[in-house]
Amino acid sequence: MSPAAYSRTKYSFWLALMLIVVIGVFTRYVLHISFIWGLPLSRQLFGVFILFAGAYAMLTNRHLRVEVLYNRFSPRVSFYARLFDLLAFIFVMGIIIWQTGMIGLSSLALQELSQGTPKIPLYTIKSFIPLISILLLLQGISSFFRKKEPGGML
Repeated sequence: MSPAAYSRTKYSFWLALMLIVVIGVFTRYVLHISFIWGLPLSRQLFGVFILFAGAYAMLTNRHLRVEVLYNRFSPRVSFYARLFDLLAFIFVMGIIIWQTGMIGLSSLALQELSQGTPKIPLYTIKSFIPLISILLLLQGISSFFRKKEPGGML
């Protein structure tokens, strides 16, 4: 996905989320009408946006890193530290993908809906979590191989 297309998608999510929240607040406090679908829908949109934001932060190197330690390492030690980070990341993401995949498949099989009056489908967001986690895992692996060390190691 090109950066321009990603920006349009990102802003579309923000705009949809903002409109849902603003409409909910305006109708509740100005018109004294309450829409019961506003809060669950904004939660689901916000969840999807956060999942994509994590992958985007990793893609653009804007995620939190501990450069104070890495800058003091020699290139060889820095490589092994990054390799350890990658293996830990793969392990954690593997557990997340495995667990959320089971939850997502179960929710999809049951066609799970939210409780309450607006029956919003929960299986959509629960299916997105393992899919986006797989994309985040691939992004983490590719960012490891993309960054070149000055000492000649990957």
